[in-house]
Amino acid sequence: MNRKIVLGSLFGDEGKGVCVNYLCKKALNDGSRPLVVRFTGGPQAAHTVDEGGIRHIFSSFGSATLLGVPTLYRNTALIDPVCIVNELNVLKNKGINPVYDFSTGIIITPYDVDFNRNDKKTLSDGTCGKGVWASLVRSRSGKCFTLSDNPEIILAECASYYGVERCKEFDDMFTKAFNFVRQTQTIISENDYDTIIYEGTQGLLLDAQLGFLPNVTATNTGLQYLTTDELNGAEVYLATRTYLTRHGNGYTPQQVDGYNLADKSESNVYNGYQGTFKTGVFDFDLLNEAFSRHSLNDYQTVDFKLFITHLDTLERNGYFCYLKDKQLIKTAYEGDEQICQIFKDSVLKPNISSCISFRLTDYFAN
Repeated sequence: MNRKIVLGSLFGDEGKGVCVNYLCKKALNDGSRPLVVRFTGGPQAAHTVDEGGIRHIFSSFGSATLLGVPTLYRNTALIDPVCIVNELNVLKNKGINPVYDFSTGIIITPYDVDFNRNDKKTLSDGTCGKGVWASLVRSRSGKCFTLSDNPEIILAECASYYGVERCKEFDDMFTKAFNFVRQTQTIISENDYDTIIYEGTQGLLLDAQLGFLPNVTATNTGLQYLTTDELNGAEVYLATRTYLTRHGNGYTPQQVDGYNLADKSESNVYNGYQGTFKTGVFDFDLLNEAFSRHSLNDYQTVDFKLFITHLDTLERNGYFCYLKDKQLIKTAYEGDEQICQIFKDSVLKPNISSCISFRLTDYFAN
């Protein structure tokens, strides 16, 4: 069985969705049967894909859904039935009927979302407002639920956990969505597929333990949830842009006058919980810090590859501006091969076997 893992290298927004769709399309063209496995994060994902003239921002579903590739959730990822139904309706309106198995995903309820959006500490650290952190903390306290549980018991336990009165609007909305998802999902076995593509969410520096605390996500964002057998011989695609991005509280990328990082394909814009989407020049010191914190060099059986997006940004500017050894470097853009070589030469650990470069103009309709 072929196993491919897609991770964000820094703070998310690197192009993981594009990478997953690319790998699934390649597998399909090779006559393989791919399956997308969501193994971390939850509905705070926003993975933008354009396939066959249809564009979609994937939140709960795998990023190869437009190709007809099914989505399977692990018990280390979280689901919100309300978010699933909302996204499902959008996909169906685009003529897409996904195949999915959310049976083991950790449940998020409206009570988790409401707490998340009103908790001062969570708002200070940073949040997408999706209830991921709150539901994970609740689940670790012993009140963990999946689609196999009774929705009435879930709602009663969650309201009690937060010390709030039951809300009929919350209950009705959740119960309807919960029952619909449970009834319409298809139970999936990984053994029925020959290419498993694990779709990560967020980036390595947003990891709950290894990221830049306290401005991190609730779950691990690296390889921690995967077994030794799953990692043995796997290809790991480390997605990165040619410039830095940051959505939410915390690190602010360095900007350089005249370096145009405004891409019209950008799906992440201002929102009330994360604020303005921030961009700046690429920082190899930061990239190596992310790889070091996750001890990627210790994964000896894994083949690491770089998946570099937004090459058209460099082509438009005519040069590549980046930080390395705390020095700002500006070099004329001479093609994708040159940029891949700069990336490979600048990564200290792990060893990178190859690079794949992408222009958004190649992937997104103008």
